[in-house]
Amino acid sequence: MVMAISDELRFEGFQVESTPDGRAAIQRAREFRPDVLLLDLMLPGLNGFEVCRQLRPEIPDVWIIMLTARGQEVDRVLGLELGADDYVTKPFSLRELVARIKVGLRRKSSGAARSVHRFDDIEIDLKSRLVRKKGMPVTLTQKEFELLELLLRRAGQVITRDEFLDVIWGRDIYITHRVIDTHMAALRKKLEDDPNHPKHILSVRGIGYKLDQGLSES
Repeated sequence: MVMAISDELRFEGFQVESTPDGRAAIQRAREFRPDVLLLDLMLPGLNGFEVCRQLRPEIPDVWIIMLTARGQEVDRVLGLELGADDYVTKPFSLRELVARIKVGLRRKSSGAARSVHRFDDIEIDLKSRLVRKKGMPVTLTQKEFELLELLLRRAGQVITRDEFLDVIWGRDIYITHRVIDTHMAALRKKLEDDPNHPKHILSVRGIGYKLDQGLSES
């Protein structure tokens, strides 16, 4: 599989490095400083979760795509919680994988990994944890800001209520989906011009929420 992926990516014009196990992956990534890291969960030695946990703080701008054969939501949630940006479930087509890589590179080049996000009259600075609407500060609770940050990090993607609960509150804490809905309603009141008809924080019936695309970053 590694040979097939490497050959396909080189054919697409990418420079590719590969390693046989988790410990070697950490060392090579530190030297190579990749733009995108394809990370199999079932690596020998250190598994993909541990590699992701160690490398994310060291190479904060790398776009991490998890490869998993399990397809279980708990694996996806844990990967995202540890800093992965995307995941692909085996079996997958090389064409799909290349498309996911190109999406990640576009988001990196457009500034998606930067700290200041703007849309309409809203400005969000993730580093300073400041939010402004029409130039005026907006006070968010810690949980509201964490929910907003997760929406920003995965702008345009649907995030399930279970994912919000697992990432923000933790998998060992029992909280109902109603808590997510309550916090989202509070966010809409603070950020949307018309909370009853939101333009940005959108509900996906029976599933969760997503942040409408059309962001600009600086």
